Amino acid sequence: MLYRGGAKVELDCEVTAIKKIDEGFLVTTTQGDYKARYVVNAAGVYSDKISRMVEPEHFTINAKSGEYFILDTTEIGLVNTVVFPCPSKLGKGVLVSPTAHGNIIIGPDSKDSGKEDYSTTAAGLEYVRNNALRCIPSINFRSSIRNFSGLRADAGLEDFIIGESRESPGFFNMAAIKSPGLTSAPAIAKDIAKLLLANGLSNTPNPNFTEKRCVIKFKDLSESEKTRVIKENPLYGTIVCRCRTITEGEIIDALNRPLPPRSIDALKRRCMPGMGRCQGGFCSPKVLALIAKHFNIQPEEVPQDRKGTYIVTGETKRGSP
Repeated sequence: MLYRGGAKVELDCEVTAIKKIDEGFLVTTTQGDYKARYVVNAAGVYSDKISRMVEPEHFTINAKSGEYFILDTTEIGLVNTVVFPCPSKLGKGVLVSPTAHGNIIIGPDSKDSGKEDYSTTAAGLEYVRNNALRCIPSINFRSSIRNFSGLRADAGLEDFIIGESRESPGFFNMAAIKSPGLTSAPAIAKDIAKLLLANGLSNTPNPNFTEKRCVIKFKDLSESEKTRVIKENPLYGTIVCRCRTITEGEIIDALNRPLPPRSIDALKRRCMPGMGRCQGGFCSPKVLALIAKHFNIQPEEVPQDRKGTYIVTGETKRGSP
């Protein structure tokens, strides 16, 4: 159980049932029961399952897979804005875009998939490649450093599903959030907050709220600033990820935050070790060891991403004492 500004976050806590009660809702999970005045359903591809726990079936979510290429930072000058073809019934098509981290992202395709299927396929990637080359013939796919797929929550509707349930007041859906859902997320959050306030949620300011966080990005510092930071904390003088120049100090800072990353991929999303050209080929063992030491767990207990995605299975040999 983790806290920030008074909020509780429960990890690996699956909701198994929701019952309407006089005071609001009784939410049953794999880690116990919770009473809530309001429930906001933001369960992605499983939002239809959560919705059916409290109201008749109004929508069904089908997962749509989209596959991508990530190109190395050597290709960053290829485009300076998002480039995509004319939209079709399948969406905006295959785009070519610079990322906030200095890479080029290319994709996606669109096809039906399972709700846990994050695999990529030769056919899907070839489709992305061929369509991207129609817009930008000079793309150097030899600079691809990673392929991945993401899932869209498709309900076969023209718009997102955002609002309060008619059958169960106090239950709010945020469902069928397809493209551009990530871009829309801040505005959607504000809309839901307004709906909750209109339904009686207290809007008393939280005195513990922290509006800004201080995150040191060592690579972006000037030479004098780097010297100062290393003097204050010598861990910033140890480079763990050579591709992205991520220091041990940045990793330890991320692990000490109120909601710490607990897997290699979670840490990568926080401060970027493993996002470079080698994709963690050099730094992953060191990152794994830092996570295990910080949480006082065995290396076998550190996952790549979600629960069950283990990397280390045990020792093969031990040196002399």
